[in-house]
Amino acid sequence: MRQRRTTTSMVGLMMVCALSALPALASAQVQGWSEGAAARQVSMRELIPRMSSGQAYSERYGFSVDLEGGGHIGMDFTISNLGIRSGYGAAQVRVRLPGEERYEYGERVSRGDWTTAEDRFALDIAKTQVEAQGDDTFVLRHDGDVKVELTFRNTMPMWRPGSGQIRQGEDYYRFTLISPRADVEGRVQIDGEWHQVEASRAGYADHVATNVAPYELAKRFSRFRDYNDDVFVIWREIELSEKFGGRTLTWAMVGVGERIVFSDADAQLRPGNVRGDGETGYQVPHAVQLEGDSGQGQMRFVMRGDRMEKKDLLASYGRAARLVASALSKPWQYNIHGDYALELEVGGRTLRTRGRGHYTVDFVNP
Repeated sequence: MRQRRTTTSMVGLMMVCALSALPALASAQVQGWSEGAAARQVSMRELIPRMSSGQAYSERYGFSVDLEGGGHIGMDFTISNLGIRSGYGAAQVRVRLPGEERYEYGERVSRGDWTTAEDRFALDIAKTQVEAQGDDTFVLRHDGDVKVELTFRNTMPMWRPGSGQIRQGEDYYRFTLISPRADVEGRVQIDGEWHQVEASRAGYADHVATNVAPYELAKRFSRFRDYNDDVFVIWREIELSEKFGGRTLTWAMVGVGERIVFSDADAQLRPGNVRGDGETGYQVPHAVQLEGDSGQGQMRFVMRGDRMEKKDLLASYGRAARLVASALSKPWQYNIHGDYALELEVGGRTLRTRGRGHYTVDFVNP
């Protein structure tokens, strides 16, 4: 049987944590994306895992591509100390090709059963590998019941919002777009038969590194990403927990062709049409408006939802794991689908585009 499901989601792997006390949070002022020194150009060596001994240390590398002709492939790599064992590695693979059964794989292994290179970015975790080649290429492989071989070649450079991190004292949350847009080619083997796959500028990958558990850092994580022909728009929002000052931090970026033409590490996101969910108690925005100003240009993004999906992120847990996790967090995910409009003024020119997509809201704690 090709389909293999992990017992917990990758969010779950980061949520389940022993009930022992976490290190005390520093009392220093929180530094947001737009504060501190601007991030320099990202190099491949900076993606090498730092392997901290901190109890809440985690790094995640996520790769995904929407294929030409339909279908999707996603591959995620996680290294973490959260949970019962320190330094474990986890891999998740999702493959959906037209006319084929969906394939899902998830495996978590102890520190001695996965490897990372010291001189370059390369991971080998649970039959799944990724390695950097040159300055702009990633090669990925998976050797499960379904085999996957992919090459991501960036058409847009790696990028970080502002300083690239949220920081308070020694606590940090870092984010890097390691493939904002990439050409992807490769092949997938199903039942012994190879299928060629490709996509033009539709590959995406990011890297998150933190030493703070998500339920300690934030109440809510929101995100949106869409490729609309030549235009690429992405934004992310985090509503910090009271322990981290309770601020809401948002960044936005727009690319056209192979260039990043606009970015604001201190954008303003306004939720609208907020509806309470009686089951979860969360207040869910069914519309958003985002405004950004880079100093050289301005952007405005408006999206109105017409359909919603929600998911209990603890639903796949076993009874004991769910009991532990629910004592620390109440994670629910909402996907709001709808039409959006983007207006961008930069360099004396105005760009207007419309599209359809969805934004995701992950509530961690009420």
